Amino acid sequence: MSDIFLSYSQKDEDRVRPIVQQLESLGWSVFWDRNIPPGKTWDEYIEMHLDAARCVVVVWSKDSVRSHWVKTEAEEGRRKDILVPLKIDEVTLSLAFRHIHAADLSGWNNDVSHGQFKACVDAIAALVPKRVVPPDDPSPVVTVTPVVPPVAKPQLPENFVLIKGGQFTMGSPKDEKDRRDDETQHEVKVSDFAMCRYAVTQEEWRMVTGLNPSSFKGNNFPVEQVSWDDCQAFIKKLNEKTGGGNYRLPTEAEWEYACRAGMATPFNTGENLTTDQANYDGNHPYRNFPKGVYRQKTEPVDSFKPNVFGLYNMHGNVWEWCGDWYGNEYYEECRKKRVLENPQGPGNGSDRVLRGGSWSFNARRCRSAYRHRDYPGFRFDNVGFRLVFVPQFKA
Repeated sequence: MSDIFLSYSQKDEDRVRPIVQQLESLGWSVFWDRNIPPGKTWDEYIEMHLDAARCVVVVWSKDSVRSHWVKTEAEEGRRKDILVPLKIDEVTLSLAFRHIHAADLSGWNNDVSHGQFKACVDAIAALVPKRVVPPDDPSPVVTVTPVVPPVAKPQLPENFVLIKGGQFTMGSPKDEKDRRDDETQHEVKVSDFAMCRYAVTQEEWRMVTGLNPSSFKGNNFPVEQVSWDDCQAFIKKLNEKTGGGNYRLPTEAEWEYACRAGMATPFNTGENLTTDQANYDGNHPYRNFPKGVYRQKTEPVDSFKPNVFGLYNMHGNVWEWCGDWYGNEYYEECRKKRVLENPQGPGNGSDRVLRGGSWSFNARRCRSAYRHRDYPGFRFDNVGFRLVFVPQFKA
């Protein structure tokens, strides 16, 4: 059974998903009634998990305060005296809580360092009891602290972050504004991988190749005017120089997983992307949102605020090559296979995948699910790339 039973309104699923992912990344197992197995009724399955949970976290919003089920589950959790209330909207709670004030995440942007989120995590850590080996176990009874024991640590290059893998919904929902037919939603699992915080810079390209093909010059600006074939040649030289053979382009699935960082909205910034958050043609904002700036060039790779994973400019600045061939019907084929693990794209094709949008394109093409493509020899001043590193682990 799970450590944490999460009670929430189904209407808040997209906002709750990042909370679940952050709690799971900290080592807790979380039950949030996603998949009821055959042969079980909803009531008995919920009741079973509520009884077995070590902690109950109730997510309060404008929808959940009106939910009969959430209130019932909250009351059950309170009887266990291990309830942690968590607000994602400015609402008046209908239940009186003991011992702990509600953590207010109404302005949360998925940042794990957010003070109230940390307070919520601390409350859970304090309330979840230590695990004890059952009495009928033949081994001696021992207690285990909630601290995760030391594990092998990956040896990563500078500016690379290890991204914990998981399952996510790739593509866009049918009601997402400006979605395209090649964005069919399907379930994907990706393994842990390391990705660079930044697109490859002109300085990095020059150090490996001795050249700089870019139009907009600057050491800390993204290299552009590089084709997919050019990127492969660069990676080959880089792997030869480092002697490990560990660098490569991300798969399309890895790229979208890293870009979304737990978000199911069109952008990892939410329902909108402003030109204060990314570099794109602000004359053409998303939906009917206000216009922004059009910079008409690239910006340094560390511009703007990173996403929750610490990755910069996953939206805008330069398109980023992925390793996959592009297939117009590929996502529909993936959907039929239920859950794919580490998909590599079609076996062949004429175009390679590009992701993320650029300084010269409109906001809708910066969406997390948007799929661009071009032939492997294509070069332009809005096309660059980002590296993935296959980590070596050291105990």
